[in-house]
Amino acid sequence: MKIFSKFIFILVLGLGLAGCNTVGEVLPPNDEVLVYKLPYDLTYLRTMEALNTVENWELEETDKERGTISVRDTNYSRLDDSDLRVITFVVKRVDRGTTSVSISSENPKSQKVFGGKKLLEIIGEALGREIESYSPSKIKG
Repeated sequence: MKIFSKFIFILVLGLGLAGCNTVGEVLPPNDEVLVYKLPYDLTYLRTMEALNTVENWELEETDKERGTISVRDTNYSRLDDSDLRVITFVVKRVDRGTTSVSISSENPKSQKVFGGKKLLEIIGEALGREIESYSPSKIKG
């Protein structure tokens, strides 16, 4: 009987340690950069507007001078601390008429937040629509 109880103890201990050894899904960094032939101010504005329309995400901080826009996940009903998810987007001027939008590489956690790819797609759609309606010749002339 003593050997049987030791066997059960070792079996339970082994299963318990194996259960603690699980690793959740690790997302690869989202380092995609969107580049558009749009002026900086317009790109920043449309990016901010696009992020402001996404359900369960709200604008947390914006700084036009640095080109940063931070959004926070507001889905509080989940048990995985999704309310702690913050993504910072960076809008940069590439040259006079070209800008880029990406998830900040200065904060590595920001690039691995679940939902970042979806937000970049929404920004891409909004800026794509803007390119169709934007024409410098119409504005100048």
